[in-house]
Amino acid sequence: MKNLLILFTALILIGCATKGKDSYDAGVKLFQEKKYQECVPDFQNAVKENPEFGEAYMYIGRAYNSLQQYDASIDNYQKALGIFKQGKFNASVDNLKDDKKIMQIEEVWMPYSQIQQKIQKGIPLTDIEIQKQEEIIKKLDPK
Repeated sequence: MKNLLILFTALILIGCATKGKDSYDAGVKLFQEKKYQECVPDFQNAVKENPEFGEAYMYIGRAYNSLQQYDASIDNYQKALGIFKQGKFNASVDNLKDDKKIMQIEEVWMPYSQIQQKIQKGIPLTDIEIQKQEEIIKKLDPK
């Protein structure tokens, strides 16, 4: 009976680890082809299947940013950040098995993380970063 319980638990954990991965992989492929509008539904399916899939939220944010839909982009970056802050980053990384995908996540996460650290520490952003922020603000509020 104990062995059966262990087997059942293992099967559930294996199933949870791969939830959303197929949709995520399809979305990454479309994103790499710069098909930003088309990739969003795949990433949304991934987070619907696995709400803790932070990398999928990051890609949704990147796609919306590329489509200049900044409010939606920010919302999804914040969802990803919330997952990562809750210590679920390592569990999310476990969903990805090859190093190439992990490197892609680091490329996405690191610039955002560095900006967050600068803001939190009160270190002024460089002139280029300030200029980028001003351009985004102008796009969001063209008054």
